[in-house]
Amino acid sequence: MFDYSERIESFREEKVRLSTTFLEKLLAHRKANRDRLIARLPDYIPGLTINESNFKPQGSVAVRLVIQTRFEEEEYDIDDGLVLAKHELIDEYGNALSADEVKRRVCAALQDERFQKQPEIHHNCVRVFYSETDEEKHHVDFAVYRRFFVDNEKVRELAGENGWNISDPTQVNFWFDNLVEDQNRKHDGCGTQLRHLIQLLKRFCRSRRGWDMPNGMKLTMLVAECQPAYGDRIDNVFRSLLEKLDDRLTNSKVIRNLAHPERPALTRTLADQNVIDLHKRIKEALDQLRKLDSSSADNVESARVTWDWIFQSDGFFAAFDAERDAEAKEKKQALLEKAALVGAGARTSQYGVLGAMGVQNLPHRFYGPTHFNSKGSRR
Repeated sequence: MFDYSERIESFREEKVRLSTTFLEKLLAHRKANRDRLIARLPDYIPGLTINESNFKPQGSVAVRLVIQTRFEEEEYDIDDGLVLAKHELIDEYGNALSADEVKRRVCAALQDERFQKQPEIHHNCVRVFYSETDEEKHHVDFAVYRRFFVDNEKVRELAGENGWNISDPTQVNFWFDNLVEDQNRKHDGCGTQLRHLIQLLKRFCRSRRGWDMPNGMKLTMLVAECQPAYGDRIDNVFRSLLEKLDDRLTNSKVIRNLAHPERPALTRTLADQNVIDLHKRIKEALDQLRKLDSSSADNVESARVTWDWIFQSDGFFAAFDAERDAEAKEKKQALLEKAALVGAGARTSQYGVLGAMGVQNLPHRFYGPTHFNSKGSRR
């Protein structure tokens, strides 16, 4: 298969991975809302103690798996956990606040007249909206937890739709960060490649408007379960991942939460429709990749067509190859100019410049037989 790894790595870096500048903007919005809660939430829950240590980053932003959106209707999701002491979550009469009441008070504290759309309660979180109509559309979700101790053991519960439910806001991050470190210890770069494979699979799954694919959490679990051995070529490794996913989903379409193995599966049935659809699309991608095994397809044009079908690069691969072609032609032309000057009898000046046209002739060394005179000096 033609080596297309450099193009794919560049595509992931420029068009899949979130830029540092935009990530900083998202984190600044998260920080602004944290500050808003620190300043205002005690007004809605008297006696509450809250500072930066009460917040626990969550989701794909926290573990650096977030990718760029491709379509305007998509939006970035910044997840944050707010952990509050249970004994402080009481009303003015000393009664414990319900999960719904705590979320209502958090939502009230986040209101700001500068928002075009005010924060709302969404299932298991309070959502703050930003940039509703452009490619930077995003929101910040605050999941609210209460913390207490039972027999000296810390317990945390999430304010869910149906009351308080036991949930650890840091477990997924802890599991994934440890997995990356373990993989890097086994082979330098293997943990980093795990991140890259997850990002590329997410791009593949979000490359078409009409596709309904599993969410990022489920895709992360699948890649963690099926990651191939480390390889220097990301094109080969990604193909191996798709082959392993094909086998895995043929045997079972149930996806489990590897960070919480004691919990029920992330999928709702033995064969959720979006997992069935994922398996179908993986098979289609593998069919495309098999075309590259033909000797007649061992070229950059065939590779570009196939990988563009997989990732829908929006012209990135074509532009990359065109730039490479232009660079190759420029180098060839420079060599031809040097050859012409040498053929015309041009010599290198003391400054390393060849002939009147000023083409630099770099110093070089000959490795043929060396002869010495009778005094032992090189001649």
